[in-house]
Amino acid sequence: MIGRFGYSPEDKLMPLSAGFVQAKYVRDPSSRIPVLEQAGPEYLFVGSAIVLNRLISKDGSLDIRMIGFVHAVAFLAAFAWLLSVTGPLTWIVALIVLTDVGYVAYWNSFYTEPATCIAFLLLASESVGMCRGKISAMQLGRWCLWAALLVWAKSSNYPLAVVLAPFALYLGWRAKSTRLAAVLGACAIAATAIVTMWTRPKPMQQATTYNSIFMAILPESHTPAEDLKELGLDPRLVSFSGSGAWTERTAFPDLYGGVLLHDVTGATVARFYLRHPTRIWRRTRSLMPTAFSLRPEWCGNFESSARRPPGAKAQNCTLWSRFHERILARLGRFLLIAVAISPVIFIALRFRFPARSAQFDFVTVLSACALIAFLTAACGDAWDNVKHMFLFNLLLDAWLISLVQFGKL
Repeated sequence: MIGRFGYSPEDKLMPLSAGFVQAKYVRDPSSRIPVLEQAGPEYLFVGSAIVLNRLISKDGSLDIRMIGFVHAVAFLAAFAWLLSVTGPLTWIVALIVLTDVGYVAYWNSFYTEPATCIAFLLLASESVGMCRGKISAMQLGRWCLWAALLVWAKSSNYPLAVVLAPFALYLGWRAKSTRLAAVLGACAIAATAIVTMWTRPKPMQQATTYNSIFMAILPESHTPAEDLKELGLDPRLVSFSGSGAWTERTAFPDLYGGVLLHDVTGATVARFYLRHPTRIWRRTRSLMPTAFSLRPEWCGNFESSARRPPGAKAQNCTLWSRFHERILARLGRFLLIAVAISPVIFIALRFRFPARSAQFDFVTVLSACALIAFLTAACGDAWDNVKHMFLFNLLLDAWLISLVQFGKL
């Protein structure tokens, strides 16, 4: 994100793979790579940080803590709204979850995860408020706005529109006074998803396609050469199985802009998985050791001057991230099955407890979105899996909190 605004790390010799935090960013128009840029809500936060930084910076450099401050203010505002519409039990659990370093560490970054988290908190808060009584057109309009921002926050979020747009129409169908707002809102969510999908940088699309094939499909295959033929690629490329688009030994430069762009795309990978559903489960099993982790292995929390090992992680406020790694990871398969079948259970419960049908409707949508987020991250790319599972884990945590809340029925 920061390259779009003409800044780059002060220490240009330190590679990202070193795992150290770069605290200072300086003006560097040459760092911009337009073909990799994609507009999103994160631009609002980065732009605000740059404006504030100009007011206090003496040498013109941008301190990464400024973007951390902007993210923190936005997060606290959304979190305060969530607390205002929930009860004490949710307050305690949400506080432990959302202030864990697994989530908070992203505030001091120029990634799109903060925009995803903040947009979801706004959407969740609005949803809880809508469960309390008759839904107004204003509420539904805001709900659709937050849903559109969530879809737009990261290029891999747009599949959520498959659930969110129809649900907006469903909400409007329940009350005549909100039907126009529902139609307009659903159209806005769908349009945002289309624009997000359409504007994804082509190089990144090709890289994710390459990673999906060579880092997931082939290493997990019993007949990799046959899979390459089915995907429309030369079977002799099987020797590159396990390589990534950005690894040292890769066939990506040879395929870039050619067969990957014109013949083999993300849609090709999606069709492959649909034709071989058992491969989705195989892919799921291979991800179990890391899918529920909140902290990428390569990403550290310290500057190099702190004299910590490369990639060293802070150990403060890690209760929830440790719970993910030590408990949820062991229950991974059970949790995924539970998330997949929970919509059926919640739909049945809404008839058993009609007075709380609205709550069950929203948590059904939450379950469906969590499943979509997992499948998108699992089958859509195979690089930096922990970071790509950010949205899934955020939705999973919200789902778990919902179960705690419904336990009081």
